[in-house]
Amino acid sequence: MQFEQIAQQYNPMIHRILNKLHIYKNKEDYHQVGLIALWEAYTKFDSSKGEFPPFAYAYIQGRVMNALTKDAAFSDHSVLTGEPVLFEGIDSRPTPEETTLTKTAGAHLTGRAKRWYELSIINGLTNPDIARRENVSPAAVRKWQMSAIQQLQEQFGDVK
Repeated sequence: MQFEQIAQQYNPMIHRILNKLHIYKNKEDYHQVGLIALWEAYTKFDSSKGEFPPFAYAYIQGRVMNALTKDAAFSDHSVLTGEPVLFEGIDSRPTPEETTLTKTAGAHLTGRAKRWYELSIINGLTNPDIARRENVSPAAVRKWQMSAIQQLQEQFGDVK
């Protein structure tokens, strides 16, 4: 059987795994991870050790979960700050007006979202640093971050 047929046959399984893991952002990227995992499972499968569908399911789910973990770790260590960035002699330090605007935007936030904004955007801490400082889990800090983003989008519109 050609892999294209296998991919078509197991495509619903990949979608079930993505739905089970509540993946709604970047779904196409994770679907691609699932397809690659299916290919790896297909090439590594040993029929003497059992049936292919449970093996494929576990393999795909494991790969997708690994990708989620890596993406969460990247998000935790990525911080937008006012630190200067130099690109071939261009100083992109924020102007005083931009700094004032950044602080003013944060003033519209409430609760933990405001705390995250102050520690991350204003002070430049990463999400793991904030979690340690506030004695909460990194997942809680990501929720604060998402809340801040949502509040800012509601206040200022979805700027891209």
